[in-house]
Amino acid sequence: MQARITKEYIVAGHRFAFSAEQEDSVWKVIPNYLPFMADDSIPAELIFSVEINRPGILNRPTDARPVYVGITEPEEPRIDMYSVMDGWWAELAPVSSMPPVATLRINNDFSHGIITYTDNSMARFAVDSAAMLLFAFSTANLNTLEMHSSVVTKDGRAYMFLAKSGTGKSTHSRMWLENISGTELLNDDNPIVRIFEDGSTKVFGSPWSGKTPCYKNKSAELGAMVLIRRCSENRISQPSLPEMYAIILSSSSGFRSIGNMADGLHNSISTIALTGRCYILDCRPDAQAAEICSKEVCR
Repeated sequence: MQARITKEYIVAGHRFAFSAEQEDSVWKVIPNYLPFMADDSIPAELIFSVEINRPGILNRPTDARPVYVGITEPEEPRIDMYSVMDGWWAELAPVSSMPPVATLRINNDFSHGIITYTDNSMARFAVDSAAMLLFAFSTANLNTLEMHSSVVTKDGRAYMFLAKSGTGKSTHSRMWLENISGTELLNDDNPIVRIFEDGSTKVFGSPWSGKTPCYKNKSAELGAMVLIRRCSENRISQPSLPEMYAIILSSSSGFRSIGNMADGLHNSISTIALTGRCYILDCRPDAQAAEICSKEVCR
C-alpha cells in the first residue's frame, strides 16, 4: 500500500485538508486548490478533513435514512443526503438525471468525510462537491456563507450577482468587465462571504468557480448583492428587508434541517440584510444594464 499524504488549504481564513495516496492521480486533477495552499504563518484552525479513497463500488449503508433526496433543478448537480447511525451519508451526481458517481461518508459534526467515486474521471467532481459540502456545513456557525453567485471587484469592493442558474449572473459580470473600467472577476460561481467581529463583511475567492476557471485567493469588502432578473427594460431598485433576507437565503448553501446550522445561517443572513446593501436589477443582458447597476451600487 502506498503512503498517504495530507495537504492543507485556507479559504476565507478557514483551514481544511485532503489526504490521499502520494501517487494518486487525484492530486493532478485538482489544480484549482493550489492558490489556496495553507501558509503556516497564517493561524487558522482545521475545520474539516477529507479522506480520498481509490475508485470503488458505491454501497449505501443499510441503516441510511433519507433526509434531503431528489430536490434539484434539471441538469444541475444532485446531492442526496441520508442520516446514518454514526453521522451522514451523501450521494453525488453531476446532473440530476444521472445515478450517483460518488459518495461521501461524514461524521456527526461534519469535521471529517471519506470520499469514494466510481472511476478516475469523476475524481475532480467528487473532491469539489465534498469540499464545498463540508465547507458550507462546517462554517455555518462561523459567520460565513458559501454563496451561489458571480462576483466582480471594483475600487476595492466586491459586487455579487445572484440569480437562478441560467438567468445571467456570468453574463452580467461580463458586461461589467467589458464596460465598467477597473472591474476584475473574483469568482464566477461560489464565492465565500465572511462577517468579522469588527463589523466588516468581506467576499473571498474560492477553489470553486463553476465552468469559469477563476480561482483567486483574494478578497474585497462587500459592496452590494444584486439579484438579476431578466426583463425587457433595465431598472434597479432596493427590496424590502424581508425580500433582502429571502434573496440572500436562496443563494446561500447550508443544511437547514439541523437546528444550530440553520441558526448560524440565519444570523449571518440577517446581519447582511440589515446593511441594506441588496438590490434587484431587472435587466437585459447588455452594457446599459451594467452601467445602470454600477452607477447605483458603487456610490
